[in-house]
Amino acid sequence: MANGAFAAQATSHPDDASSTVQPFGAFFAANRNALVRALSMTIGDSALASEAVDEAMTRAVQRWDKVGSYSRPEGWVYRVAYNWATSRFRRRKRDREYAPRIARPESVVDPEFDPTIEAALATLTDEHRAVLVLRYFYDWDVQATAEALEISPGTVKSRTSRALDAMAKQLDPEDGGSTTEIPS
Repeated sequence: MANGAFAAQATSHPDDASSTVQPFGAFFAANRNALVRALSMTIGDSALASEAVDEAMTRAVQRWDKVGSYSRPEGWVYRVAYNWATSRFRRRKRDREYAPRIARPESVVDPEFDPTIEAALATLTDEHRAVLVLRYFYDWDVQATAEALEISPGTVKSRTSRALDAMAKQLDPEDGGSTTEIPS
């Protein structure tokens, strides 16, 4: 698929390829749940996140010889899942415009996730939320986040700064949201 190929180009470099490819089963077991949680925090719908990650994992296993050789195959899977979920959101929006809304499924709540953080994350744009989730939940550095989201490292830093300021304002409106130090 075009999205997968595009994401693969953005997350792989010839000098990043490892000499041994981790078996897909081990990769899946080690990364699936964390990817679902990360995408769930990014898009705000854990059921859709789970479905999107499963779809991305299916695409990854079909191309595992190539995807498995990337320095961060989970970046490729995250990007494919994010693109797939975004497409689903567009389709849902279009369907709502033409069909009456019958029922709204409730999102599954992650018991380990602080609801105040979730509410503050929900006020951010998708782009800002994605950067924070990858940087702080997934603990990726600036370069890995930039590659996964197909943006420059400078854009990662500026989005991180703006998102943290907005989150600070949401979490402590009296403080004014001053963040002084952004980890690189």
